[in-house]
Amino acid sequence: MEYARPSSTISIGRPGLQVALAGDASARAFPIVVRRPTLRDAQRARSLLRAGVNDQANFVVALEVEAAIAPHPASARASADLDDHPAVADEPETIRYVGTPHGLVSLIRDIYVAEIADAVIIVPLDGSATTARVREQVLPVLDPARGRVA
Repeated sequence: MEYARPSSTISIGRPGLQVALAGDASARAFPIVVRRPTLRDAQRARSLLRAGVNDQANFVVALEVEAAIAPHPASARASADLDDHPAVADEPETIRYVGTPHGLVSLIRDIYVAEIADAVIIVPLDGSATTARVREQVLPVLDPARGRVA
């Protein structure tokens, strides 16, 4: 009896966690990026987008997360300047995190483990301060090559 060979390779599983800063080449490489105001909405969007996909291991849904981080949460809030811009503070278009680098790492890991998204694009709320902290204190911790993912 001869068996039919599949015409393409199908991988089963899930892509590894990927994290990038908005504007970086790696962030622009994600084909599907969602912006949702709640984690539940983001999880639903990912589930709908992945429904019916045969190659789950290579299908990445990225979630944008606006962030402002500093050594202390109060400093992060001040740097994000949310109190001076009530329209920005009231209803974010996507998930927003204001706090410490450690807290942002925890949020990103939770997003991945809870299958809310396969990748996270961090959009700094306060420009270069958060950008530098993400590069120095967040991305190295989440680097898959170091075996510290989720």
